[in-house]
Amino acid sequence: MADKFLMRCGLLAFGVVLAAAASVQAEPAASVKLIGQSLAIGGTVSIAPSLAGKGSATDTLFVFARETNGPPMPVAIMRATKKDLPFAFRLDDSNSMMPSRTLSSVAMVVIVARVSKSGQAMPQSGDLEGMSQPVKPGTDGVTIVIDRERP
Repeated sequence: MADKFLMRCGLLAFGVVLAAAASVQAEPAASVKLIGQSLAIGGTVSIAPSLAGKGSATDTLFVFARETNGPPMPVAIMRATKKDLPFAFRLDDSNSMMPSRTLSSVAMVVIVARVSKSGQAMPQSGDLEGMSQPVKPGTDGVTIVIDRERP
């Protein structure tokens, strides 16, 4: 009886290994995406000396990526405070607002840094902003200077 049980377990294990091997071989190499890897954009946000005295240290800092030729809604966003400046950021798919619209799914973005007195993500008069040149996901070393006040 024990021999039959061990034989069944061995056949079951062999079948699982065989099925797993068949599914790996059936998938083309070009479509394999490494799990846990996405295209990130990293850099630093600083504030121009002429604006450094404006606002409070507890004002909210938003850093977000917006598609250059797409809707204004960010594809990735993070939050900090003004006292964190200069701020090192890293945006990737984990910062996406919607799973169907990720940083790695777009071709070009601009990175916007905004200090918001109200704490709201929507821009308002008096907010301080800076923006990068268009960059591709996967870029590192992006520098953003917050250098203007919204009218």
